[in-house]
Amino acid sequence: MKKLGLTIAMIFVSVQILSANNHIKIKQNQIATDTLKKDGIDPVCKMKVKTGNTKTVVFEKITYGFCSEGCKKAFAANQKKYIK
Repeated sequence: MKKLGLTIAMIFVSVQILSANNHIKIKQNQIATDTLKKDGIDPVCKMKVKTGNTKTVVFEKITYGFCSEGCKKAFAANQKKYIK
């Protein structure tokens, strides 16, 4: 009975550790965002983006605004392609 309890406890701790590691990996893969401070142009599709937009990516200390989540994801995947 003690072995069963110990085994269950070890499985529980292992699951908690794995869960914590996955949570950390998710946070490391997130991209930095901010609110757009002034009107801009979406670097992917060249549409106008208004001040206050929250669909943004901060890259090399510059905040870029996007018209849609699709443009934001495209930029996040390959920033250098859209920056001249």
